Amino acid sequence: MVVLSPDERAQNIEEQDNETELLVSMFDKNVTTEEGVVTINIKSDHFLLVLRCLYHELYPSREAPIFTIIDMTNTSHASHVIDDIQLELECSKLFTRGECVVYQWVGYISEYLESLDLFVAENSLSPELSPEDTENDKIIADIENLQLLEDEFNAKEAEVQVVTESNSSDPYPSLNIYTGTILTERKSHFQAHVCQVFSKKDVSNTMTALLRNPKIAGATHNIMAYRYTNKSGTLAQDYDDDGETKAGGRLLELIDLMDVENLMVVVTRWYGGVHLGPSRFKCINNIAKKTIVESGFYDIGADSSKKKKKKK
Repeated sequence: MVVLSPDERAQNIEEQDNETELLVSMFDKNVTTEEGVVTINIKSDHFLLVLRCLYHELYPSREAPIFTIIDMTNTSHASHVIDDIQLELECSKLFTRGECVVYQWVGYISEYLESLDLFVAENSLSPELSPEDTENDKIIADIENLQLLEDEFNAKEAEVQVVTESNSSDPYPSLNIYTGTILTERKSHFQAHVCQVFSKKDVSNTMTALLRNPKIAGATHNIMAYRYTNKSGTLAQDYDDDGETKAGGRLLELIDLMDVENLMVVVTRWYGGVHLGPSRFKCINNIAKKTIVESGFYDIGADSSKKKKKKK
C-alpha cells in the first residue's frame, strides 16, 4: 500500500496543474486535456507522434505518469524508422522522483524527430503523415491499452492511503524495479525487468507495477520467474510462461543456475512477425542474465570465487 501525506498529495496536484498550464501555454492547439489525461501532438517536417499521459496521485513525488507514444506516421512507408518501444524506454529514464517530466518528454521527443528529419533529408526519403488514419490497428491498440490501464489504476486508488504519519512496519525494502536495455532479434524486441522480492505479495505488486506501462501490458508475452526465501526460511519459486511455452521454466532454471535468491525476473517480448524458433529461448535468457548482472543482484566476482573454491 502506498502511503501519502495530505501535504504530499496536495503538492502533487498543484505541480500537475502547473505543468498542464505550461504545456497548454507552450503548445496551444497541440495539447488537449480531459479528466487527468493530457494528449500532445508532437510534429516535425516528416513525422507525427502523439504523447498521451495519465496523471495520477503518485505523480510526481513517487512515480512517472502512465504514458504511451502513438506513432501517427504512415507505417506502411519504407522510410518509417521510429522504434517507439525504445523511445518510451528512453523517456522513462528521464523521470526523477519529485520532478515533473512531461514537458521534458516533449522536448526529448521533438529532438528525436528532428534527428529523423535530418536522416530522411540526407537519404532522400519522404515519409507520409496520416494524422486522421484512426483505423490503424496500432493506434487503436495503444489507446485501448491506455484506457485499460486507466480503469485498472482507478480501481486501485483505494490502495493509496493519505495519512498524517507513516505507520509501516514492513522489515523488507520497498520495491525497486530495474529495467534493462532492449534486445532486438529479427524484428522481435526483448526486454528484462528485475526486482528484489521477499513474498508472493511482492511478486504480485511488481507485476502490477510493470503492467501500468501500456507497452508492457500490450506486449505479446511477459514471461516471469521468481525465487525467494520467505520469513520461515523456506525456498519459494515459480514461473509463468504467459503463452511462450517452456520459456518461464527455462527462466527459472537460469535463476537457479546463477544461484540468486529473493529475485523476480520478467522478460517482455514484442513479437515482430518473424518466427525465431528455439533461438527465442536464447534471446530470453541472454537478456535476463544481462539485466540481472547489470542490476547489481548478481556478483560475478563472488561467483568466480565460488568456482575457484570448488576446484580445490
